Amino acid sequence: MNYTEARAYVDATEKFGIKPGLERITKMMAYLGNPQDKLKFVHVAGTNGKGSTSTMLASILKCAGYKTGLFTSPYVIDFRERFKVDGEMISEEEFAQMMTRIRTVNDLLEKSGCSLTQFELITAVAILWFAQKECDVVVLECGLGGRLDSTNVIKESLCSVITKISLDHTDILGDTVQKIAAEKAGIIKPGCPVILAPNQEQAAVSVIEKKCAELGSPLVVSGMDTVTVKTVLPTASEVVYGGFRFMVPLAGPHQVENAVTVVNAARELNERGLRISDNQIVAGIAKASIPARFEILSSDPIVIVDGAHNPDGIDALCRSIDQLLDGRSIVGIIGMLRDKAYDEALSKIVPKFEMVLTVTPDSPRALSAKELAACAEKYAREGVSVKPVDNYRKAASIALDMTDEAAAVVVCGSLYLASEMRPIMQELIESRYH
Repeated sequence: MNYTEARAYVDATEKFGIKPGLERITKMMAYLGNPQDKLKFVHVAGTNGKGSTSTMLASILKCAGYKTGLFTSPYVIDFRERFKVDGEMISEEEFAQMMTRIRTVNDLLEKSGCSLTQFELITAVAILWFAQKECDVVVLECGLGGRLDSTNVIKESLCSVITKISLDHTDILGDTVQKIAAEKAGIIKPGCPVILAPNQEQAAVSVIEKKCAELGSPLVVSGMDTVTVKTVLPTASEVVYGGFRFMVPLAGPHQVENAVTVVNAARELNERGLRISDNQIVAGIAKASIPARFEILSSDPIVIVDGAHNPDGIDALCRSIDQLLDGRSIVGIIGMLRDKAYDEALSKIVPKFEMVLTVTPDSPRALSAKELAACAEKYAREGVSVKPVDNYRKAASIALDMTDEAAAVVVCGSLYLASEMRPIMQELIESRYH
């Protein structure tokens, strides 16, 4: 297969949907010679903050001189950004090579009624490629949950990192924070240290503590009580924590929490035999970058794209808006998926906007623009217009028409939406203002 054919093969498996379980991926990896057993992992689970946390940690490991693999999802700009070694995406040729080998195995498995889902296939690609590249360490981000996520095919890890836990995918993971925390705790391995992000609900902390006690796994619960934020900029925060000062190059107070988690994880990795200096931690965090996390596409006019898509992520977005856009009138472009807690999310974000434009994300799970608008109207302030728009470019154009020196545009609700709207916004901004 070439790259186009390999992508088409992966895309065709979306019809199989989400099927939690390790049986299929375990069989696949066995056929491939269990490449995961040749690698060392930092396993990252959680509801929000996984991508940012994983990216910062991988950047630190690279700065420390380790050949570092990074597996994240979903992608925003390029499908291949899910698979990186030392910050470089897998090449089209390498992806095609990996998928050709994996397809051969999957064809065999299909004959026994055991065909892999889309995420299982790309997990196999990632692990096979990281082994081929002989990575020293791989930062492996869970796709959904943890216990039955395909990334949990690994037998052990240097440490487990669990980011902010909240309600999401409740139809699969459970309808309480405790149930979801139990799924995330499924990545914890016996004796393996666990780093827990700060500001968790106590119900979630209790579940993690119990699991760690059962498995004899040391637990580090990150706290914010010794964190000092010295400077807040539109694109970064200057932080003092753990005895040194560093810049967090991702906007918003929630990214400070993610950075604290990363610092604690890096220090725990030192205890596990890696050599990471404080200077390398500072440099690694400073060099991290990830799109669609309160990403400022333009400062005049202010245009922000954020992938927040569940209530907790929207909470973080609201805090960033309050901190960085206070006093400005904001036009919101929102698109959400039907299987998210969209009503609760809208109740938080819609009151921040002076005008709301709803669109339909490019996903079979999308909530239509009209349905989303009907729900958003319940939470709009008096006099605020809520309008469904039938395509992205029109929504972007309407929003930019509304901006002036006191206004801003915020695109949010889905990473699918962020992926599609980002280049459209960039093109329109360039043609109008530069």
